[in-house]
Amino acid sequence: MKNDLLRAVDSSPADWILLNLALSTMKMGGHRYGAFLDAATTAAKLAIYSTFVEQGNNIRKTGFLYHVEPKRVKAIVQEIQVALAEGQSLKVLNSKEPYYLIALPFLWQEHFPCAPGAARVRLQGLTPGERKTIEESLPSSAPKARILDQVEFAELMELLHQMSQEELPSSQRMPFSDALMLHIKFRLLHSGTVIQIDSPLVDIPLYALASESYSPKGEQERVFAMIDDVARFFSLLQAWVREDEGVLRGVEVFDVAPQDRKVALEELDAMLRAWADKYHQDGGLPMVLQFAAGRREHD
Repeated sequence: MKNDLLRAVDSSPADWILLNLALSTMKMGGHRYGAFLDAATTAAKLAIYSTFVEQGNNIRKTGFLYHVEPKRVKAIVQEIQVALAEGQSLKVLNSKEPYYLIALPFLWQEHFPCAPGAARVRLQGLTPGERKTIEESLPSSAPKARILDQVEFAELMELLHQMSQEELPSSQRMPFSDALMLHIKFRLLHSGTVIQIDSPLVDIPLYALASESYSPKGEQERVFAMIDDVARFFSLLQAWVREDEGVLRGVEVFDVAPQDRKVALEELDAMLRAWADKYHQDGGLPMVLQFAAGRREHD
């Protein structure tokens, strides 16, 4: 299948990026053909408008660079200027996934820690033996953190949402709602990051942190995260091309024994998490480390 597609288009990296973008958003992401074309057209118009501004509002030079008639450039510029002036929404695609879910395990352990020897369950009316029974229902790999009731869990999700909104312009912020809370809760439970405990010892559901990191589960769940990752990585590489300060591009090519591959990746994951924890400082310069490791294609 892949070779057939390569024969159908120019197999340059740029063409392969466009083809994978279409496959990811339409086939895997479920976006309509028309919606993808609208979004691609919007992106092309924004590229022309950006160049128009960079060229000192020179319509002819912009048209020359993109092989577009000056009158068409003028029409595109006017369309974008009207949209910006009136606050119109252009036709774009949305990944639909709240990327900030990755912060929940850290937020949970920060606000609801559990000291060594302390009980994870702090509901009134339970005996030590009943608390132990509930705690033993958790997987052994679960982080050492308190088990929450539904009110505490809802408050934690609201705090997570509020923190994410602080990074957005006021015009793009959205209020926390019951529908959004249910969506976040579904994502966390479905991914296995959080476990719901329905014990006969209590009348309400309890929630426990089951993993130190959030990772969407299943192909459909990972598609949106993949699209966000690719967009962020592309932006980082553009900053690298501009030689912006504080941007590192890293590539390592090597061979590994098949039986060592799994443990090598697990070691790398632990090492990167420890590195980030070492240099993290609240209120410091925001940074992102993004990588993918896997089998390389033959050159």
